[in-house]
Amino acid sequence: MLVQKNLEQNNTSKHSWLRLEQEIPFELEHSCYWLLTNLEIHRFSFEHDPDNKFNQTLFIWLPQSDWSVKDQKTLIQSFISLAKTFDLTLPACKWLQVKDEDWSAIWKQSWKPDPVGKSILILPAWLDAPEKFSGRKIIRLDPGSAFGTGSHPSTRLCIEALDDDPPVGKTVADIGCGSGILSLAALKSGAKCTFSVDTDSLAISATKMNAALNDFSDNLLNVFLGSIEEIEANMPQKKIDLILCNILAPVIKSLGPSFEKIIGYKGKVILSGLLVNQIKELQEFFVPLGWEVLEIKTQDQWALIELTQKLS
Repeated sequence: MLVQKNLEQNNTSKHSWLRLEQEIPFELEHSCYWLLTNLEIHRFSFEHDPDNKFNQTLFIWLPQSDWSVKDQKTLIQSFISLAKTFDLTLPACKWLQVKDEDWSAIWKQSWKPDPVGKSILILPAWLDAPEKFSGRKIIRLDPGSAFGTGSHPSTRLCIEALDDDPPVGKTVADIGCGSGILSLAALKSGAKCTFSVDTDSLAISATKMNAALNDFSDNLLNVFLGSIEEIEANMPQKKIDLILCNILAPVIKSLGPSFEKIIGYKGKVILSGLLVNQIKELQEFFVPLGWEVLEIKTQDQWALIELTQKLS
């Protein structure tokens, strides 16, 4: 994943940069993304080798003139503190001084075709599909400035759930669509159409771009800036059959009471972005709202919960 904000500033600058290289577990990807965004650090990438199931490398590019040694230490301490909340310890980081390298392209060098589940292949948009994956459904992806390359365990859990139980002919809502990867996976798995929303305008742009890369028209992958209210205002008379919500637990809880506004009879909700130790908390939140748990899946420290409304 790469965030490309302030790209024009980087391409025209002539001074030196600091490049931070930090190995991180996949469990921290979501949280690191939000930390960097909140710190208004926009030149970074997560580089993932599909053969490495545990760690990836976070690269951050910083203007050397703007970052003192004290500031650098403070940034590292932020990552150390973040890791401690997950009971994790980070290995030592590496600082390099670099000159005017094209940070917006470097991350592409290590991103490889990535098989997910039994039949999905996430393919970097600039690569051709290897012959050994010719039988898989290809999702061409360039995440650009949005979260979601498919490497994070929470995203993989969602894609695998769609792969195991394809939403053939169903209308799907993707809340917090990011790069649009789950919407694309749903359509590749036979969904009739998707209604995809995000509160980040960069995510909307990325989703539209990736829809075009996969030849999905606007009436198949419908994208709106906003949240559930935009789905409710724009969905067809027939309600949503499946809600995908791969967001952090506190956000899911804020959205949960509104799910009933868009879900149809016997509709299902797939929640991800959850830590294993948050499963009980989410169950206790949704059951009193009239939902029952159909299935729980886990991968490493991450969890997926599938819900449906209790029939009266």
